[in-house]
Amino acid sequence: MMKKVFLLALVATMIAACQQNPASSLPDKPQKIDYPVEVQEAVSNDFTLLKAGILKNQAENATLLTANGFTLVDNTYVKTRDSITIEAMMTLGNCYMTAHTKDFNKAKSIFSQWMKEIQQSASYTNLVRSSCHLCVGGEGNRRHVFNNPNDLLAALDTLSCSLENMSASFEGNDIFANQYSLIMFPDLGGVYLQIINQRAEQPSDTFTESDLQEADLHKHILICKVDYLTFRYEGFYALKVSGKQETGKEIPFVAEYEAPNDFGNIKLFYGSKNNLLLDGAIIWNGCGKLAFPEQFRAGLPTDAGIAYPGTERVAMITENGQYSPILNEREIKYIWESVSKQKEFQYYFTNSTKKLAIFLYTPSVGLMNPADADYLIFTEQ
Repeated sequence: MMKKVFLLALVATMIAACQQNPASSLPDKPQKIDYPVEVQEAVSNDFTLLKAGILKNQAENATLLTANGFTLVDNTYVKTRDSITIEAMMTLGNCYMTAHTKDFNKAKSIFSQWMKEIQQSASYTNLVRSSCHLCVGGEGNRRHVFNNPNDLLAALDTLSCSLENMSASFEGNDIFANQYSLIMFPDLGGVYLQIINQRAEQPSDTFTESDLQEADLHKHILICKVDYLTFRYEGFYALKVSGKQETGKEIPFVAEYEAPNDFGNIKLFYGSKNNLLLDGAIIWNGCGKLAFPEQFRAGLPTDAGIAYPGTERVAMITENGQYSPILNEREIKYIWESVSKQKEFQYYFTNSTKKLAIFLYTPSVGLMNPADADYLIFTEQ
């Protein structure tokens, strides 16, 4: 009899061990969070010169420009190369260079040179978002979109002259919040290269160490925040809700949305207006902020994420709380890569039967500033 009881107890223990979610195992002490650090390249061309100045002050950049052949003329640094005047200005967080020429073929050559300098740089490998366009101008002003810079350059090379309003452009941003813009606009007489980092004076590390507690894993809704610009994880907030709905494949959102003619607002609730999930101001040509959740915590990063489940388990939601088709799965995969390496997300998602819901919160609209926006990811267990 005792042997039978012992065997039953052993089997029960083994079943419990198999059923235990591995994400619930937390370390005894907080873990240090290591963030990737950008390594500055040596200055070897125009692009790397601009990039070298993005985190430097005005005096340091003056020295850098002078050392690379630029002369200060009327508060602007200039140099002449192949009979083309190149103008540069570099301040902390904003560096740009303009090649002034009305010769179409020379402008094409400079655009191609600067594009290749970007492609050959370490910055290019760190891009998380990019776009390439060619507007051929003339009647109809046709605009073409390209998958990569090489296709853009090939199309540009077929043009022998400029048409009215013709332009070519490359834009992108990387995981370190650097935004790149390369534009050829013959009507304005030149080629323009700019690097902006709106967070140049801000600390790059959101958190220093993990803070996930066992109690955080036993609530109903997990809200993760991911930076729109860089896809960097910016923390979590967990809460319980009343009237939790166990059936269905979608989180039951209720929304209050006020369009931002000047000042607007978005509120999302669970099931009824008794369960607030999100409250954020939206300002036209300004910047609102989240009133709830007001603070996010670091959570616990892990070395490996869980496999991307596909769009059948992931969805976007609109400002009306409605589920909508995913238009850019590449961005969804970047979001997934960020959240799926967090232990809190792993626990909630593996214990969930409902779709993950992603909401893009843009507190500044009109000219939407990507540096202000965040993805809010809702997971119900």
